[in-house]
Amino acid sequence: MNKTNSNLQESIINNEYLADYKTLNNTKTLYPNVSLSELLSKQAEISPNHIALEYNDSKITYYDLHKRVNQFAHYLEANGIQSGDYIAVSYPRSPELVYAILAIIQCGAAYLPLDHEYPSKRVEFMMEDSEAKYLLTSKALSLSLPKCSNTFLIEDIMGSLHQYPSTKLQNYVDPENILYLLYTSGSTGKPKGAKISNKNVVNLLCSLENEPGITRTDRIPFISTISFDIASFELFFPLIKGATLILPDHETTSDGRLLYEMLVKEKISLIVGTPTTYQMLIDSGWSKKIPLKILCCGEPLPIKLGKELIKRCDELWNLYGPTEVTIFSSCKHIKTEKTLISVGGPIANMQYYIVDEHCNLLPEGSIGEIAIGGDGVGKGYLGRPELTAAKFIPNVFSNKKDDIMYLSGDLGKLLPTNEIVCLGRIDHQIKIRGHRIEIGEIENTLMSLSSIKSAVVLAKSDILVTFIVTDSVTFDAQEQINLWRNALVSQLPKYMVPHNFHIIDKMPTTLNDKIDRKQLLEYKTINIKQQEYTAARTNEENLVAEIWKKCLDREHIDIFSTFFEMGGHSIMAVNIMVKIEKETGIRIPLSALFEHSTIEKFAKLLNPENKITSDFLVPIKPKGTKTPLFIIHGSGLNIINFAHVINQLDEDQPVYGFQGIGPNGFENWFESIEDMASCYLESIIKINPKGPYAIAGFSFGGIVAFEIARQLKGQGKTVSIIALLDSYVDSPYYYSSALQKKLIKYYDRTYRRMDYLMEMLTSWKSAKIRVKSKKEYILKKYFRLKDTINEYEGIALEKFIEAENKVSVIVDRYHLIPQDVEVELFRAKDDENYKLDPIHLGWKKAALKGVNIHNISGNHLSIVTPPNDKILAQMLQEILDKKHANI
Repeated sequence: MNKTNSNLQESIINNEYLADYKTLNNTKTLYPNVSLSELLSKQAEISPNHIALEYNDSKITYYDLHKRVNQFAHYLEANGIQSGDYIAVSYPRSPELVYAILAIIQCGAAYLPLDHEYPSKRVEFMMEDSEAKYLLTSKALSLSLPKCSNTFLIEDIMGSLHQYPSTKLQNYVDPENILYLLYTSGSTGKPKGAKISNKNVVNLLCSLENEPGITRTDRIPFISTISFDIASFELFFPLIKGATLILPDHETTSDGRLLYEMLVKEKISLIVGTPTTYQMLIDSGWSKKIPLKILCCGEPLPIKLGKELIKRCDELWNLYGPTEVTIFSSCKHIKTEKTLISVGGPIANMQYYIVDEHCNLLPEGSIGEIAIGGDGVGKGYLGRPELTAAKFIPNVFSNKKDDIMYLSGDLGKLLPTNEIVCLGRIDHQIKIRGHRIEIGEIENTLMSLSSIKSAVVLAKSDILVTFIVTDSVTFDAQEQINLWRNALVSQLPKYMVPHNFHIIDKMPTTLNDKIDRKQLLEYKTINIKQQEYTAARTNEENLVAEIWKKCLDREHIDIFSTFFEMGGHSIMAVNIMVKIEKETGIRIPLSALFEHSTIEKFAKLLNPENKITSDFLVPIKPKGTKTPLFIIHGSGLNIINFAHVINQLDEDQPVYGFQGIGPNGFENWFESIEDMASCYLESIIKINPKGPYAIAGFSFGGIVAFEIARQLKGQGKTVSIIALLDSYVDSPYYYSSALQKKLIKYYDRTYRRMDYLMEMLTSWKSAKIRVKSKKEYILKKYFRLKDTINEYEGIALEKFIEAENKVSVIVDRYHLIPQDVEVELFRAKDDENYKLDPIHLGWKKAALKGVNIHNISGNHLSIVTPPNDKILAQMLQEILDKKHANI
């Protein structure tokens, strides 16, 4: 058949089947031909006094919201931001984030959302690929994000808004302007940036305003991470109608129990989330019906979950659409348990077609690829003309000139009821907990690593599993897997790093000599190296073990294996906490898994609390003629770990120690670091009334030592030495304002915790550093424990954790005031823990006369243990003798 006859035949087939889609695609609807910023501003004029945002205890009206947005926009314009620029944004969920995004789009620019939890290499790629001209972030996050010559700190901007007009910018923003750039997983190994215009988003919002619908009285929570396309819908949807946007904290959005409590307490009436989110809510105890409209999206809605949700809400809607066609392109009202769960029909001004591999239209009932046309189709991929041409093709079924449609890669078919049912992916793109993943990106990254000949990645039971054929048989398998996992962590987001690695001899193949992925999915897990495991020994451990085995779907679990090493994630964590609370009545926060990630540790949380009483001052070596040295405990509140160092000091060197648990235990304990320092100061002056004073502190104790020195100087006394033993100053210490502290602390703590979580979740080596070494040092060095701990030793370990919690309370309240002093900083040279300031450990700003750095071999804990204890003691003694030589 020649080309002319072929084209003619295709035209006849398309015209014949096009009638099947006439009713489905009869979606033409008028909507404003304006920018999103203009639409939002008009709403603010309509309802100026209505509450737009609620954050913690603050309520912000539409008038105040847009006043700040306008001022923010004037600031950006004055500092060079122009229409068409790409502006990177990385900031936590807060009113300031809303101001920043709305100000950017008012300027006619586009925002690029950056998740600060992503690996630095991925963030660097997105910044470079987008050629973002500016970065809006916080002071704390700017230290960990890629360097940008034009970085604006949102804290600074907020402090200067009063200098700028509160009126809108006098500019015109073309509806065709790009509104945001969102990167999605790419099969080539690099993420690709999807460009979405103002017109795309305005059409979406105006369509969904009518169906599923929104009213001025609705209250909607903002629960998605900023880099998820759903977040843009959550942000803008309530603000175009005069509804209220609720901004919960990170912990609430990740804990099903807290999220459900918020839904009830805040009287949430409409929520947008993935099936994973709703399953988490049900698993957390949601059983009663509440007045709520649910929009379910991001991944297929399971039939069973749909039936459960219908019982618990007023309305359930299933929404579908790839990122490239502006978040959602269709919706369906799931009215009853018998309603077919499909993706429904296209929203206003959108069209659906089912096509074959040659893009010919298929009739009703035939399975093919879902192609999507209409006003929601984005502008293609930034800097990827070939990929854009392959995925965004001319819409031959439209009469409009230059119309395009997007090939979704999803399989589907048209039903007689004029709706589309989605049947999965054509390629091997998958979704894990709402994240769309091109497994080709993971496979390509794996193939770039040493010793890997071929690699296949599959989704199995909501986790990623990789099968690897190596080009060598001479290496240690487990060690090599550790290296591969660490390499992936540095290049991919944590949700894209496989949980399970299998090294196999060869890939199974089909009769057509293609990799048989189905056979791989049936692969039975075989441990590379069979290891003996330690079974549960106590009732508490048995209870925890049974719950973990069920949630993690494992036959056996070693009580010393970590939750994260075994493939645990936040959804499993919620289930574990709920089941523990149901069985015991004890409610444990999700964050407990950071420090109690093994059954052995977690089980101790179910034991009754025990108290150890003691005096604060401990005269370790009271005899000697030299100026006494006073050592302050670390966050464990005891000084047992200093024993080796103290023994290495001169015989004539008096040493006194402070431990933070007094005669009454934690009853009427210190309200602040200042109170603790004042209490210790009284004992110091009794021992050494005239001075001078030599003060040392390990870790947290360094902060207390510095505060003691400040109070001594305030009394006119001489402080000869402030020795800081691997002590770190967190950035919130320098702020007195509760709001500033909260914001800085949020970033500092969140970044570290998520960094640790990511490493423990994906890296065996890091997990051993976090868990095994800490267990070894804490149990054996701090408490002289053997491998098998007894009841009393277990209580000691429990108290150590309890002490850390107590310390964190007073740390949160502390305001460190820089002093005109010099400090001696003994820094752990080999410590692998993340630090914002790895050089001065945060002390340069505090010690105005300087920081003298002394490097000690070892990590944070081992600098005070043999053989490093001798070096530390020698250096410390030399400084003591030098400072006191003329006394």
